Amino acid sequence: MKRIIPILLILLVFTNCTDDDDKANPVVGTWKLVKATSLQFPNAEHPLPWASITDYSDKNIIYTFDARNTLTISENGEKETLKYEYKVDYLSGAPSAAEEKGPLVIIDGGSKMTYEISDKGEMILGLSYVDGANLYFVRQ
Repeated sequence: MKRIIPILLILLVFTNCTDDDDKANPVVGTWKLVKATSLQFPNAEHPLPWASITDYSDKNIIYTFDARNTLTISENGEKETLKYEYKVDYLSGAPSAAEEKGPLVIIDGGSKMTYEISDKGEMILGLSYVDGANLYFVRQ
């Protein structure tokens, strides 16, 4: 009986160890690009800052993030394959008193995008911190 209990505990531990990559990486899945927003600076036509919104909902632009860190972007039968990484880190890349760690998606080792899920369930990949666009996706 003394031998059975440790064996059962070991089996229990190993059976509970599953591949949690999908849970640890919430971007895994197929996402449809629905819109992009960006902040526009004042100009002669618009004296105040304003948001530019590009609607992609009628386009079929699909981003597929797999658990092996491969991103496939497909549009009109064309496919592009890139590498991506999801991680929780400092946006600046180093600890600082003014910054907390946050979820990031890094595409092809360069484009570091903030990651969040909106109250509508949309995934938002953001570049607004560098005056870029925020991309909004819905899960397919």
